[in-house]
Amino acid sequence: MPINAQACAAQGVVERYQLESELLNAPVFVSVYLPPCYDESMGGGYPALYLLHGQTFDDRMWIDLGAVAQADALIVSGDARPFLMVMPYEEFYYREEDGNLFPEAVIDEIIPWVERSFNVCPGKDCRALGGISRGASWSMRIGLTRPDVFSLLGAHSLPTFRGDLGRLPGWLEAIPEDDMPRIYLDTGRFDPEVKAAYRFNGVLDEKGVPHEWHLNEGRHNEEYWMAHIQDYLRWYAAGWETGK
Repeated sequence: MPINAQACAAQGVVERYQLESELLNAPVFVSVYLPPCYDESMGGGYPALYLLHGQTFDDRMWIDLGAVAQADALIVSGDARPFLMVMPYEEFYYREEDGNLFPEAVIDEIIPWVERSFNVCPGKDCRALGGISRGASWSMRIGLTRPDVFSLLGAHSLPTFRGDLGRLPGWLEAIPEDDMPRIYLDTGRFDPEVKAAYRFNGVLDEKGVPHEWHLNEGRHNEEYWMAHIQDYLRWYAAGWETGK
């Protein structure tokens, strides 16, 4: 059902926060979207969608691509259950992935801070993780090595980190069938990393892992991502309506 937008603000709000990260030994900026009519005392709490940006971008990437306006529209129309979006900034995006503590910072510092600070429902069924480009690679590495944390994983324009395609079968085999997250993959037909995304999709097929795969027209650029932001948000939101 549509929310009563006349009884409260019809637009969500975004605030940027600075957290001190002991793991990264540096401040971490996090942008948080609160949905229209956000209620700190609502029973049960809200689901949270954690969104990771691409290399050379920051925590405003998803906002600049239109995620806030699209989330507002979905929620106000009643097409989506109200949810939060949490967008951390991986400031040191030029660092090597192996040995990088960014995943630990997300799981051990950012998520606990969100769940202390906002009215979100706890547990993996209330959490989703998605990313674009480098953020997509993080989403798959974090989500498939920690299936206890997220129930929904999205990888948009996935390039994969070096070595992760080789690790992928082991990751999947280690996840009990009932704990396997729902997965969404998409990329542009003319994306320079389209072969990596194809191979990732192929491993999921070989292992019999249910997932969505979308090969769309387009390239590895903001025009492509902006055109599909609504598709992404609809998919995440539908996961919370229907369960796994």
